Amino acid sequence: MGVLREIGRFVGNIFELIACAIVGLIAAAIWAIAFVIDLVTDVLGWINDRIEELLDEGATEVNTIKGSALSDFIKQNQAQGRYTEISLNDLNAMRNSVVNVAMNNNGEIIDDQMIRSNGGLSSQANEQFRGEPILKIRIPA
Repeated sequence: MGVLREIGRFVGNIFELIACAIVGLIAAAIWAIAFVIDLVTDVLGWINDRIEELLDEGATEVNTIKGSALSDFIKQNQAQGRYTEISLNDLNAMRNSVVNVAMNNNGEIIDDQMIRSNGGLSSQANEQFRGEPILKIRIPA
């Protein structure tokens, strides 16, 4: 049970880190080119476009977080009186997004980017998450 608790705590910490910066992410968000977010085109494209910078800064992985999971997390915390600074429009827009978080081995955030679309994840991209809120992509050194 200790391992599962630690994994849950790690996922919660990732969500908290992103929730703290969510307003800035929404302001700097890019729109996916297509109606839906495609894992290969949009997420891996973001990584490939920045691969040299990410490696130079020590990134070892990119966690891609479903916007719907992040939105649910923020709503739960708003109900408890936390994270109230986000508008309802921004919260609703987040549901059809993913957030890429490049991290190093120490768990420090190197870079992040929100990708938004009107239709959310493509069915193929959604399958890659296998029912989980986060998809971890290892960056080869």
